[in-house]
Amino acid sequence: MQPFSYLNTPAGLMWVIVCIPLGVLMTALAYWIINHVPAKWLCDYNETPSEELLTGKRVKFLPTGAVASVIAALCLVLCRLQFNKGYDIYFCLLAVIVFDCLLIAVADIKYQIIPDQFTIALGVLALAVTIYDFARGYHIFHTQWWSPIAGAFIGGAVMLLVDFIGMLLYKRDGMGFGDVKLFFAAGILTGFPGTIYTFLISILAAAVCFVVIILISKLTAGSSENQEENTGLPEEKQDGEESSLKESTTDGSEKSDLLADEAAAEEQTEEKSVGLGSYLAFGPYIAAAVIAYIAFFDSIYYLVGLYLNLF
Repeated sequence: MQPFSYLNTPAGLMWVIVCIPLGVLMTALAYWIINHVPAKWLCDYNETPSEELLTGKRVKFLPTGAVASVIAALCLVLCRLQFNKGYDIYFCLLAVIVFDCLLIAVADIKYQIIPDQFTIALGVLALAVTIYDFARGYHIFHTQWWSPIAGAFIGGAVMLLVDFIGMLLYKRDGMGFGDVKLFFAAGILTGFPGTIYTFLISILAAAVCFVVIILISKLTAGSSENQEENTGLPEEKQDGEESSLKESTTDGSEKSDLLADEAAAEEQTEEKSVGLGSYLAFGPYIAAAVIAYIAFFDSIYYLVGLYLNLF
């Protein structure tokens, strides 16, 4: 049954309604798990957990949880419309995959780490879908037995290639090894050539998000500069304050130390902002690409077929 045809049925409308609170519960559970998993899960190998990980709340549900709930609900609706009547097992397994991808996204955004436990869970779920796909003879995700194997190794190899290129160009890791393992696990589900399409979707999603972040940062910086100009003191008043500062400062060395401290603080702020802006966690985009492939794989292959027919 086609997705839009299923949406016009009573069962389709019921599932759309059910998926909305289910998405909220799924997101709340994901945040709860991130807050209660062992601290070591959210640390790099041989890294000592920070005080934030050991004590206190790690992630707050609001306001990001509200946005994540909407996204999770939409993903569940799309999955159910794609795998509707007669594909209940598919939907249940894929809904858990969506949940696991949500965990991966939250962990990578917050702590720049993809816990191996979440990656292993994704691999196991992907293998379960693959086995069920072959056992029932549906061949929805894989038409050949070697497809999941090729997808896994191609996914991992692509991430390793990106990491190698980053090492050559920037003398630093171009891609975290957690991303390599994540794409290896995802490749079991997406197979070949689905892994290639998933990689392209993740690159496109990361590029769009990166451009949006740059635009927002530039607009924010421009508004803050305008605010500083508008709230600036008149020139005469500034001169008066400078003269009073000179009069009140009796020791020239103290004034020099004060200026040096201010300059050091500005440099630290600039370095921090550069570091935040230069790092882009790629795990969330891989997770989003996997969900997009699940929800739109019919449309993806249709569009690819139209493109290939042009040649």
